[in-house]
Amino acid sequence: MSLKRARRLLLAAVVAGACERPVATSPEASVATVVVTPPSGTVLVGGALQLAATPQDSKGTPLSGRSITWSSSATGTATVDANGKVTGVAAGSAAITATSEGKSGAASVTVMAAPVATVTVTPPSGTVAIGATVQLAAALYDASSNPLSRPVAWTSSNASVATVSTSGLVTGAAVGSVTITATSEGQSGSASITVTDVPVATVEVLPPSASIAQGGTVQLTGTPRDANGNALGGRVVTWTSSSTGVATVSASGLVTGVGAGSATITATTEGKSGTSSITVTFVPVASVAVTPPAPSIQVGQTVQLTATPRDASGNPLTGRVVTWSSSNSAVASVSSSGLVTGKAAGSATITATSEGKSGSAAVTITTTPVASVTVAPAAPTILVGGTVQLTATPKDASGNPLTGRTIMWSTSSGAVASVSVSGLVTGVAAGSATVTATSEGKSGSAAVMVTGGGSGGLVTDATAVFTEPFASKPGYLTPVTPQPFGTTITRIAGDNGTSFTFSAGGSGT
Repeated sequence: MSLKRARRLLLAAVVAGACERPVATSPEASVATVVVTPPSGTVLVGGALQLAATPQDSKGTPLSGRSITWSSSATGTATVDANGKVTGVAAGSAAITATSEGKSGAASVTVMAAPVATVTVTPPSGTVAIGATVQLAAALYDASSNPLSRPVAWTSSNASVATVSTSGLVTGAAVGSVTITATSEGQSGSASITVTDVPVATVEVLPPSASIAQGGTVQLTGTPRDANGNALGGRVVTWTSSSTGVATVSASGLVTGVGAGSATITATTEGKSGTSSITVTFVPVASVAVTPPAPSIQVGQTVQLTATPRDASGNPLTGRVVTWSSSNSAVASVSSSGLVTGKAAGSATITATSEGKSGSAAVTITTTPVASVTVAPAAPTILVGGTVQLTATPKDASGNPLTGRTIMWSTSSGAVASVSVSGLVTGVAAGSATVTATSEGKSGSAAVMVTGGGSGGLVTDATAVFTEPFASKPGYLTPVTPQPFGTTITRIAGDNGTSFTFSAGGSGT
């Protein structure tokens, strides 16, 4: 080896030894802040969002090699793992926090529900008989084909052919085809359903025979069945009687006995029939019970009586004709349905008769007492010689008007105002008087004011021309109410009782 080469090798070793010696550094910086990126974000339910956290010193210089812990403010909305990966759990908002050496930073994460992208209905097609059902199911998926659980609305394109429940249960109603659609968040899927008719093979009527009394009833049922004996729903059944004079039948199969004898009741649907043999027996009326047996009502009031024909054993009989009568219709009348109306105070026997048998109720009619008397108008004003008609209204304790009561009229001062038997008050002289109406010991009254008019002594006749509505003029009469221009007014002069007339448009003053 040459000397020159040996020197180069020695220099290289020195340099290498110098590089391997440790380099002195300043004390380690502490974490001042933690920056989370992105600071906010959106993630779908079930989706993920990666966050990053950067510890920084007080000068904002990133620090590496520091431990970071992650947490979520709402784990029911979003969770976060040890690496800052956020997973959406349910729609809502959550704060995701990164912490290092006691310092924290956070990001706001919004979790959104994944929208429905497709709806699949199974089975996609099917056949169902009238009255039968088929269950459909709807599966919902997001854009990534992830299954979703959302509310589903079901509709039928023709409810007269097939209906569908809120759970997707389809019921055949009539022969035909229909589209059943499931919709969620604006997305739809459908199934094609064909409704077929299962023919009726037989009609079973239960009970197959029955015996009822005249006026009695029995409920029959008609069940259409297919060739295998399976009951068929949704079929229209019509009912008929071979003898309506013996027994009638309603549209629902309720049989009523009309007269003694036998009748065949038939149930028919789609050309197939079944029957039941009905025997009607006659049970005579043995007695008639009337309730209530002794009611008491006031004049003008009513009470409903009920008559129940019974057989010899006391059993009620239906469908029997009942007639009603009153022993004294002037006291109490009775309608054909047993409604009794009080006419006058007294007693009457109300009788119900059926098939020659009778029952009765003793009805007492009382008079409603007068509790008060109201007189109207309550405070009239009339002129001497003028009149006013008073009206008296007797009332019961509840304030209801009473009719047909006798009214007696009187005046506290006949020299001021007189009153007739009908309540007509006449002004006699200026002043006031109380006119009283009395009925059955109860009274009401009106305060009557009688006024006189005129001035300046004897007035035999006067004609005045009014250019404005007449209310009150010095030296003239003051009428009860203002009179318009053009009205003829006849009153009594107050000084000597002589009458005179004010006539619009006349001559003089």
